[in-house]
Amino acid sequence: MKSHHLLLVLMIFSIVPTLSHAEIYKWKDKDGSIRYTDIPPPANIKQEVIGAKKAAQPTGKAPLSPVANGKQEPPKAKAPSASTEDAAAKLRQRNAETDKKNKQEKEADAKRKEENCKAAKANFETYSQGGRVYKVNEKGEREYMDDKDLQDGKVQAQKEIDENCN
Repeated sequence: MKSHHLLLVLMIFSIVPTLSHAEIYKWKDKDGSIRYTDIPPPANIKQEVIGAKKAAQPTGKAPLSPVANGKQEPPKAKAPSASTEDAAAKLRQRNAETDKKNKQEKEADAKRKEENCKAAKANFETYSQGGRVYKVNEKGEREYMDDKDLQDGKVQAQKEIDENCN
């Protein structure tokens, strides 16, 4: 039984060093709170890696002496600069503003369509009731509508209802 305990303790001690290789990221969220996670934050957020081995960053230049196997690797791409991040942030902001503007336009169109629907329904009701319906001409005088004018107005109002009320 003691050998099992000893084996278990040895296994635990052999596993613990491998767990310490995880990178810990320190970053601030949009509210300004400092976060510590083992998952990298979004790409547009400045981060700091804590407790990880520092890896040498490639310079992108050719080596000073020949490489051991005789081949030189091409220079690696540089990490995105602050100006690239700024451009990406500006692009996201422009997209957000465009989306907001489009949403406002859609809301204004929906409101206008709703008002047109109400007016078309009121016109349809007026033309359907008949009686003495009049229009005011350009001189400000009343012109009473006959049955044909009332029927034409009713047809036009129905078209407007079909157009604006669905």
